[in-house]
Amino acid sequence: DYVRGFRHALWQAKHGRIVMLVDCTNLLNLRHVHGKDRAWEHAYPTDPTDMVDFDQVFRYSSVDATSETNPNQDDSTELNHQRARIAIVTYGNGVVTSLQARKGLVDQKVVGGEDEIDVIDCPYLSSVPAGLEKMLGDYDHVLFADICKEGPGSNVFSSMITSLHQRGSLPESWGFVGAPRTYNPLGSTVTFLNQDTIEEAMAKLLNQC
Repeated sequence: DYVRGFRHALWQAKHGRIVMLVDCTNLLNLRHVHGKDRAWEHAYPTDPTDMVDFDQVFRYSSVDATSETNPNQDDSTELNHQRARIAIVTYGNGVVTSLQARKGLVDQKVVGGEDEIDVIDCPYLSSVPAGLEKMLGDYDHVLFADICKEGPGSNVFSSMITSLHQRGSLPESWGFVGAPRTYNPLGSTVTFLNQDTIEEAMAKLLNQC
C-alpha cells in the first residue's frame, strides 16, 4: 500500500500538485503483527500503474485479507468481507496497534471474536476520503484511533470527525482516542498510542451502549 500510495503522490507532483508524505518508518521494517506470524509481509506491487488514490481506504477483516474501498466502484469489488459491527479507524503505526488491540479485546472477552471488529486504514489525512465516508455506514460502533496527541490542534482526526458528523455519516455510537499529551522521549515509544489505550477506549465505547 505504501508503494502504491507513493506512486500516486509522485504522479500528482508531476502534474503540478504539492504532496507531503509523513512516514511511520517503523512500519517499513516491520514483519510481524502477533508474535512471529509474518503477517505484515506483503508482496511488492510490480505493476507501475497500480496506485492508491486519495479517496481509497483499506479494511482489515478478521480473515487477514485486506480489501479496499474505491468510492467509484460497487461494494462487490471488495474481497471476502464478512460484515462486522465495529470499526477502528486509524492510520500509520495505528494500523498494527489496532490489529493487536483487536486480538486483545477478544482475549479479554470484550467482544466474542475478531470477526466483530474491522480495522480501517485511512492513509489520506487532509480531508475525509470518500471511501471512508462510504464505508462507515456498515458499522454500529466506530472508534477513531489517532496516533497523534489528544488535545486542540494536535491530531488530524478531530476535523475529520466534525465533517463526518455534520454530514450525518457517523453512527450514534462513536468515540475517539489519541496519544497522551506529553513529551516524547527521544528513541522511545512509551508515549505513543498503544494497544492498552485502544482496548480501554473500545471497552468504554461498547459498555456505554
